[in-house]
Amino acid sequence: MLTTRIVIPILLAAAFPARAESLPDITNRLQALPAPGPVAARLRLDLRLERTLHKKTASAETSLTIDVDQDDAGLRVHWAPSVLNDVDVEARAADREAEHLVPLREAVKELDPARIGHLLNQVHTILGIVKSSPVEDKLEAYEGHEAHRLVFKFEPRLPWTEQYYARRKEGRLIVWVSPDGVPLASESKATYEGKTSRMSGRFEGSTMVRTRYAFEGSRLRVADRESDEMTSRGDGGEVQRSHMHFVLTPR
Repeated sequence: MLTTRIVIPILLAAAFPARAESLPDITNRLQALPAPGPVAARLRLDLRLERTLHKKTASAETSLTIDVDQDDAGLRVHWAPSVLNDVDVEARAADREAEHLVPLREAVKELDPARIGHLLNQVHTILGIVKSSPVEDKLEAYEGHEAHRLVFKFEPRLPWTEQYYARRKEGRLIVWVSPDGVPLASESKATYEGKTSRMSGRFEGSTMVRTRYAFEGSRLRVADRESDEMTSRGDGGEVQRSHMHFVLTPR
């Protein structure tokens, strides 16, 4: 389980400073959209964990699929009856063996209502992103189609301890946008490093998130998202890695 989570603009658009001049093609296109209608979707999460402690590595992985429905009545998540029982079995194994990883429990935690709602509707996240000024804007092909490649820089937000002792932290976000203002994909990378004392306590971390979007009617949602996260503490004595792959399809 990774205990340090780097907050990146895919999940926190407020990480960008506001700018006076916006990108009218994206902003106007998204702001003109009516509220998205009801949606029924299937969400699959593949998760892999790896932990190295004192040169001994343990790894585990799992896959979890849920059905989600969202309409005026709210968000409903349909879990397989066996999921909670499997989580309990996994937890008991971890109680017996401290080195036992719990990927299913971590997958269930990742699929909380806020995360699901975020995956289903990306409009406000993208609008927050384009309020800032890109450091680069150029035309290039994306999957064989013309697109704007917008590059943003940002400062990752870290937990208090890492924030206080970090000596370097930086983030870079790339968004590909169609000529008519529809976001196609994004890639975000955040890194940091620091030391808790002069002679020892070195730590570092990184997060990479790659997203493809789907534009259906008035709904802009995630179609596919992969994230890789790494944290290293104690001068490299403890290293944790996770890989998550979300796939969201209509049902």
